Amino acid sequence: MKCISALTVAITLAPLIFGFSVVQAGPPAPIAIHSVSVELPVSRTEFPPGPGSDLSGKCLICHSASMVLKQPALSRAQWTAEINKMRHTYGAPIDDDEVDKLSLYLAKINADQQTH
Repeated sequence: MKCISALTVAITLAPLIFGFSVVQAGPPAPIAIHSVSVELPVSRTEFPPGPGSDLSGKCLICHSASMVLKQPALSRAQWTAEINKMRHTYGAPIDDDEVDKLSLYLAKINADQQTH
């Protein structure tokens, strides 16, 4: 019987104990939100001319040409996978019929960059 009574007392007092500890802690501190201004460096790097370069502008919506050109050597299949990831995951506005042309272009200029 004592165990049941002690358990009953513990169950009864638990909300009071925890309730008081929350009340005693006070309200949470307000969150301060500050605006931040960032100035990005100007990039003068451009995609090299060639078949498919007209589509490279779609990459510039999110990436600099320099960032794309400094990627490690990727095969055409790997570029196709990257392009499709950008399309399906991030919403890149690249049409189905543009994927092959763009992947071929990126694989070629990527290989050219590796030899220089």
